[in-house]
This record gives sequence, C-alpha cells and structure tokens, in this order.
Amino acid sequence: MSNMNTDAGMPITLTLESGTYYRCSCGESQDLPFCDGSHQAGENLPFKFEVEERKKVYICSCGKTENQPYCDGSCGVEVP
Repeated sequence: MSNMNTDAGMPITLTLESGTYYRCSCGESQDLPFCDGSHQAGENLPFKFEVEERKKVYICSCGKTENQPYCDGSCGVEVP
C-alpha cells in the first residue's frame, strides 16, 4: 500500500451492510476507504472483501496489517 498513512494510528471504523466491498490501495479514490476505479492506470489493485451480515468493521489505515483490509493491531493500536 504505497499511499497509506503510516502515522494514522487508528483504524477506520465502519458499520457495513452485507455485500462485496473493495478497499482502495492506491490512495487516489475520491470515495476512501473504498475504491472508485482511480487505480486503473496504476499497479495498486483494491482489496476485495465480503461482509456476510451487517457488522462493525475496523479497516486498516496504516498499511501494516497482515489481514487486509482489516486492522490487526500491527501498528500498536488495540482493536476491539
């Protein structure tokens, strides 16, 4: 994730409905944290993820997670 904010320190907390989502990885989207197709000329493809039922999710904002697109606390933040 080349354009992630490595000093962010906090995940993006969202409540999402069931469905398929695409997490932006290029930083060019006008709909962050979601992909809007701006990457088409670049090499950073979005992370596709599924939400099976309405739930709160913690999206990584630093780029250090090993569980994209979800925050796993790799940056030192405690995830509920």
